[in-house]
Amino acid sequence: MDMISNLSDDLLLKILSQLPTEDVVLTMFLSKRWKFLWTMVTKLDFDDSVYEYFGEDCVDYRVFQEYVDRFLVLYKSPVLETLKFNLGCRMSTTDDMSTWIRFAIARRVHELEIFRSCQDDFHSFPLPRCLYTFEKLVVLKLYKSITLDVPREVCLSSLKVLHILSVHYKDKSSLRRLLSGCPVLEELVIDKSEGEYPPSLYVIMNSLERLSILNDFHNSGEETSFVGEKVVINVPSLKYLNYVDIYDLGHLCSSENMPELVEANVKLVCKNPAKLMRSITSVKRLSLCLYGSMLQHRIEFYQLVRLELCGCGPKWWNLLTWMLQSSPKLQVLKLNECAEICICSIAPPIKRSWGQPSSVPDCLQFHLSTFEWKYYNGRREEKKVVAYILKNARQLKTAIFSTKDSHLQEKQSQKKLKELVSLPRASSSCQLLMDLKKERFSSLFQAIRFGMLNSKNCI
Repeated sequence: MDMISNLSDDLLLKILSQLPTEDVVLTMFLSKRWKFLWTMVTKLDFDDSVYEYFGEDCVDYRVFQEYVDRFLVLYKSPVLETLKFNLGCRMSTTDDMSTWIRFAIARRVHELEIFRSCQDDFHSFPLPRCLYTFEKLVVLKLYKSITLDVPREVCLSSLKVLHILSVHYKDKSSLRRLLSGCPVLEELVIDKSEGEYPPSLYVIMNSLERLSILNDFHNSGEETSFVGEKVVINVPSLKYLNYVDIYDLGHLCSSENMPELVEANVKLVCKNPAKLMRSITSVKRLSLCLYGSMLQHRIEFYQLVRLELCGCGPKWWNLLTWMLQSSPKLQVLKLNECAEICICSIAPPIKRSWGQPSSVPDCLQFHLSTFEWKYYNGRREEKKVVAYILKNARQLKTAIFSTKDSHLQEKQSQKKLKELVSLPRASSSCQLLMDLKKERFSSLFQAIRFGMLNSKNCI
């Protein structure tokens, strides 16, 4: 303890900032040196769930409210870097939160995060209007039962990160007014999976570099509520896009070109995704799951070098053909299945015959070096896809396969691998790898050792 006490105040405060706020307060009992040190910590995290139960006795919310009030009264640091609240449903009045936010503004808070575990209109509370004109705020993260009642005048001139997850909106223009008052925003996350959501979303921002639009909510009883939804995206400086909408029947997405885009994750249930796909042609790394067909469109991804393609859609093999023809510089190809349940999944990987490209794509002839198929089952049409890629990928170095059935017998696994080893390959240096469970490795190595498999081409 003496060694720690000899450290400078700045270093001690950095250490304390990594601890839960409740533990930070307790350090005042260590010695005279520590008595008031906790009042200068620049990161505060108040968690209401800590006070929900004390032993078997339920503690009233008032205990938490008095604790926060007392802490903030004694707080002395002129600048507050981070303030976080994790609130349950027990908060009886919104005045408390308004008071705490005003305190944070007075202390020039840089990052404000509010999570409310409830998800209903009754427990939802508005933010004080002074927050929308606080020019020092850099990060704002809002979760669940919070109502965005955005005034006409919004000035968040320093805000760079904004997360809005499953909140409520006072009117359909609140979100648009909020975004228009953030001139230097760099990261935006909008989750419309729960709660209310405006019928249209407009993201028109020159400064934005990272954008996530999420909707993974699935409820077949409310299909019509999403019909006619419109999303407009105009973000010329964007470098990362995460667009996940797995429950969308009347989706209309209008998107401008994103010349700076480097990485994108697109999982979209949409009859006509062409407009979005045309706007991301500069992407270099792409994870893709589409419901709508793209065969009738000519779109080139000249910069794409890494593609992960989801095989849960009803016509994913057509999408694979289209992407191979549209990505002349592709180096890494991964076939996968989405972990989430979506409206287009629950179908066998290939129901009809796969039609290979009429001509060998440039990426197979000159660039593809890595091919990975996760959850490979060895069905007839899947074998056709593998055979075609191995036969035509002249620069292929590694092909990796893993099975979907965790209970697959060792002999079946070895049989599948042996079938792949026997396929002709355009690349003499190509190595085939079967990703098996650890407990099956020894049997596989024995098979290689005794000549059951081609050890020269299999690791």
